[in-house]
Amino acid sequence: MATAKEFIARIDEIDGVAGCVLLREDGSILGGSLDDPDLYTPLMVLGGVTAHGIKDKVGFTYCRHLSFNRAGKDHFHLFPIDKFFLGVSQSADCFVPDMLQAVLRLIGRVTTGGTSAEG
Repeated sequence: MATAKEFIARIDEIDGVAGCVLLREDGSILGGSLDDPDLYTPLMVLGGVTAHGIKDKVGFTYCRHLSFNRAGKDHFHLFPIDKFFLGVSQSADCFVPDMLQAVLRLIGRVTTGGTSAEG
């Protein structure tokens, strides 16, 4: 991955993704395609810190994602990625397992430099 902008563009191409935002762990927005990414920042930082805390306290090696259900089935998914958080708003009519798996595969390629991520 060359830039955050390219990564966001690739996420947006995934079937079922209505938009996304990429943050640093400190809440700084690196970019996104959601109309008002600032609205998602507190949820993403708090959710990401909570995911790291659950992982550490329970002894998991990683947290793949957290999902927040919203009315209308346009749910929001948070993906902790090293020192970053990716937030994805899904389309109401998507098949969620396929969308999540496609996002995880792309994250795996970016974080490992490989061609796929094991789920």
